[in-house]
Amino acid sequence: MKLFHRQILVILLAFSSLISFAQAFEENHNRIYGYDPLLYNGRIYTFSPQPGTIGTQFLYPDFDTKGTATLRGIVYSDLTINYDVYNQQLVLKYVNSIGSGSQIEVSEAWLESFELYGSHFEILSTIDTTKRIFQVLGKGKVKIAYYRRKELALDTRTSSRNHFFSDPLLERFVMIGSKMDKYKNNRSFVAMFNPVQQDLIKKYLRKNKIKVKKANDMLMTDLINYCNTLGGS
Repeated sequence: MKLFHRQILVILLAFSSLISFAQAFEENHNRIYGYDPLLYNGRIYTFSPQPGTIGTQFLYPDFDTKGTATLRGIVYSDLTINYDVYNQQLVLKYVNSIGSGSQIEVSEAWLESFELYGSHFEILSTIDTTKRIFQVLGKGKVKIAYYRRKELALDTRTSSRNHFFSDPLLERFVMIGSKMDKYKNNRSFVAMFNPVQQDLIKKYLRKNKIKVKKANDMLMTDLINYCNTLGGS
């Protein structure tokens, strides 16, 4: 009888160990394959333009490029993400636990920033405290922020009467600390700074033949980094 009890005890201990191992494996599996509730708690992404719509709601037409997102200070890399400019949402594509492709909206409450196609985006509060997605250039106190949006309109030029997404419409801002002001051209850009800095920035723009309305990200990053070397504003 004692031998029988020992066998039962051994079997129970082994079964308990197996359960613990399975739980640990599942937790690790979730951590490895992305079932982290901080990242995967968003709503199912359901937006779909009506058939025949020309263009895309996304900033980038390709949805297979890997990016990085930061939520509550935690960095998640190797994510398949894209930026829905029309709805102002970061969309995550992944394979769920049953092997099907899914798309969710990354939680706006926890999302802080993301990197995509070499560009850095941050969630910032505007003057009316509304949170929006901005592309941000520069690392110092002074930064450049781009806000993009798209419009969905009806094409009246053809008989098909299809809807179409506009090209991204761009608004440009200079951020000095938490203050954000819009600029449209070289003159309004320079006006963001104090008089001593303005003279130096004008010379920099002339020397490098920069038109801030047309300059690419690299030129604008170099420009704002130069502005950060000029001291307080």
